[in-house]
Amino acid sequence: MLPDEDGTATGLGLDIPSEALSNQLGITTIGTDVNKGLGNDYLSGDLQLYLLNTGSLNFTNVAFSMGTKYFITDHININLSGAYILNLQPSKNFVEGESTKLSDLNFSDLDISVASATVNPGDIYAQKAILGAVTNRLMVQLGSEYYFNTRNERIFPYVGVFGQFKMARIESFYPAYTGQYIETDYYKEIDPLTGEVVKDEGYPDMAFEELDLYRVPRAGQALGFGGGINFGVEFAVFEGLSLGIEVAPVCYQYTLLHLQVAGQDPYYTTNHNLRAFAFPSLTIGYRF
Repeated sequence: MLPDEDGTATGLGLDIPSEALSNQLGITTIGTDVNKGLGNDYLSGDLQLYLLNTGSLNFTNVAFSMGTKYFITDHININLSGAYILNLQPSKNFVEGESTKLSDLNFSDLDISVASATVNPGDIYAQKAILGAVTNRLMVQLGSEYYFNTRNERIFPYVGVFGQFKMARIESFYPAYTGQYIETDYYKEIDPLTGEVVKDEGYPDMAFEELDLYRVPRAGQALGFGGGINFGVEFAVFEGLSLGIEVAPVCYQYTLLHLQVAGQDPYYTTNHNLRAFAFPSLTIGYRF
C-alpha cells in the first residue's frame, strides 16, 4: 500500500497503461477498463484484496458459521446454521494530475480535454478512480441428525442429512468521472468491409468523449441449492461443552449463475457439482 513516486496515479493495484490492453477492434481508447480487480493506470484495484487478506488476518480459505441444534428426542435433532458477509465499497472520482512542463500541457493532439494518468516525478499526481460495489455472501443450512449410543459416555457419533442454500452477489457502479475516454465518429471512419481508415478528420475538440457517458450499473449473482449426508463425532470435554469433527460423505449442489448489464439481455448458466467427503469441519458447541 506504499504509493509510487514515479509520476503514475496514486492508488492501489497495477499501473499498466490500460490503452495498451484494449481490444483488438481498431478502436482508439484512453484508459479503458481492464480492471479485473487488479486495477490499471486510471482505476484502483479492488480494496478487498488488500484490506481483508493481510498477514494473520487472512481467513480466505476458512469458513466460519454459527448454528443451533434442537433435540426433539434423546437421539434426533433439528439443526440450523448459517453465515453472512457484507462488503460496501464507496466509489471515488478520478482526480487529474497536473504537469509543470509546458510541453506536457496537452496529453493528446486530438483532444485537449483528455487527461493523462501519468505525469512527471515532482508534478501533482493524479488519483485513481474506485469502482463502487456492494458484495453479499450468504450460506444457510438446515438438517436433522441421529445420535448413536456408545460404551463411552463422552463420545457421541451421529449421522444426518442436510440441505443448503448459498448466495453470492455483487452490484457495481462507476463514479461520475474515471478519466477514461473513447474515440468518437468524428475522429476517423473505418470501412466495415476492408477495415481501412477512409476518413481521418482529427477534429481537435471532438475526437474523444468520456467513456463514463456509456457506462451502466452491472451485477452478478450465483445461487446454490444443495444437500447431502453428513457424519460426525462429538466429544464431551466437560459437562455442557463439546468438541466435534464432521464431514459430508456425499454432497450435491446445483448452481445458477446470473450476469446482468443494465439495458442488456441477462446471461444465465448452470452447474452441477457432486463431492465425496466434502466440507470437513471442526465444531465447538455448548449444550443447554
